[in-house]
Amino acid sequence: MTATSATPSTTPDELAVWTARPIRPADHPAVLAFFAEPDFHFRTAWPDTRAEWEVLDLLGEDTRLLLVDGVPAGLFEAEDIAGAHACHLQLHLRLTAHMPMSAWTTAYREVTRALCWQRELVRLTVMVGSWDTRGLAAARLAGLTEEGELPAVVMRDGGRHGTVFFSQIREPR
Repeated sequence: MTATSATPSTTPDELAVWTARPIRPADHPAVLAFFAEPDFHFRTAWPDTRAEWEVLDLLGEDTRLLLVDGVPAGLFEAEDIAGAHACHLQLHLRLTAHMPMSAWTTAYREVTRALCWQRELVRLTVMVGSWDTRGLAAARLAGLTEEGELPAVVMRDGGRHGTVFFSQIREPR
């Protein structure tokens, strides 16, 4: 299937099939469409102002395209914090604005489940801009622990904004 900028035609539910895979050149139109959304804050505070090459530079080797029933729905990437064997990851997760807020909890659950199959995961950190109302609501809906805010680290819309830190601690296996 070739990725398009189409959106899922129905609300994802428990029967929806979530999958993820590396981004391919054929996926670039769908990925670029995500970044045309003014609040698609995947590794940037300014998604809809980025040139195509800048968007593609935001995607790392480990960035994955999230699909719901085969339709592109978002991106995620997990990166090591404090070394590969520290069991601590930072998660970058973003869904398209076309997905309902309820889909964030399912996406988070499925991504973390997959990460736990790949490696031991004790602590997961998610950072969200204080201006990002959708991202903040999603982190809270997913049940992440809000740890605090590092204020005034990003210039946006003529003012300084902070980064809010969320986490989840998992019992070691």
